[in-house]
Amino acid sequence: MISSAHQELSVGDLAAATKPDRNRAVDAYRAAAMVAVAVGHWAAIAIAVDDDGELITGNALQFAPSMSWITWLFQVMPLFFVVGGFSSAVSLDSHLSKAGRPQDWVAARLRRMVAPATVLAGTWLAIIGVGSVLGVGELAAAAAVAAAIPLWFLANYTIDTAIAPWLYPAFRSHPAAVASIGVATFGALEVLRLDGHHTIAQVNWVVGWLLFQVAGFAWREGFLPQGRAMVVTAAGLWVAAIAAVAGPYPITMVHVPGIENSPTHPPSLALMLFGAAYSATALAIAPRVSRALAARPKAWAGVVAANAVSLSVYLWHFTAATIAAAAFYALGILPTADVGTVAWWVQKLPLMGSSAVVLAGIVAVVGRYE
Repeated sequence: MISSAHQELSVGDLAAATKPDRNRAVDAYRAAAMVAVAVGHWAAIAIAVDDDGELITGNALQFAPSMSWITWLFQVMPLFFVVGGFSSAVSLDSHLSKAGRPQDWVAARLRRMVAPATVLAGTWLAIIGVGSVLGVGELAAAAAVAAAIPLWFLANYTIDTAIAPWLYPAFRSHPAAVASIGVATFGALEVLRLDGHHTIAQVNWVVGWLLFQVAGFAWREGFLPQGRAMVVTAAGLWVAAIAAVAGPYPITMVHVPGIENSPTHPPSLALMLFGAAYSATALAIAPRVSRALAARPKAWAGVVAANAVSLSVYLWHFTAATIAAAAFYALGILPTADVGTVAWWVQKLPLMGSSAVVLAGIVAVVGRYE
């Protein structure tokens, strides 16, 4: 086991060795996105006991739709895919320029994701096994389903990673054509979905998230507006996103069971506009973020350290919430107030704080696999 002192030294050395021209905002956004996802999910979990002492679980937005606006703060996955596209472009540029094989690049990238995911899966398989022996197999399986929710991301990211070595060069050679084909395909499938053809529209699970990766390619290549032009672009996209939810799309930017025109199952036009607006805003301030981090070595070292365990934070945050909720249930202190009320938030915040503490402990153990 690597000592904490050695880890801190390694992080410090890595931070100090950063090239002056590195886009540090990319790293900051990646780390911040994983934290935002965790906090957003913890906020959206509705787990409580009713007047009869029965356990209630579900999505808080099902019980309190008025909370939907919160998703506009924590739906950061579009930005994460943009950042992923930028990082892949930088890595591929270096790999391919040295005559590296595309398949080697894909294998190396996927290995970094598969190892932490395998640890998560193996842990929960063991929990289900032990639970079955103890007679609580159903409860353990239900908890495992919740813990596995973050894995959807790996499916989409795997697809994007697998085709990146071929898509990126094609985009560099014909940026307008690649982007236009992607947007046109998404648009056609979205029209079909709104017309009731839901099966074929599921292809947008791939196309939608892939477009955000392509936006990351464009960012890296300098094809996107900069400065005030990007600010104006972001403002226009925010107006378009608001117009979309004023029309046929729901306000929420995350999936809620039973909702019509789900924003994410598959990605909808509303999510694409929202994600583009969110990402454009982040890109507009990226130069300032990079300069600020370059001028603050301790803050930059913190970003480097956070990135070293960002995937672990993402993969295990539901597990941490499950453990914390089980402890609160055993102690009889789960929230009892109506979901979405001030009293509910007062009762829920300690549960969210406990989830963060549990997650920190888990990451300290499993972070080495990342």
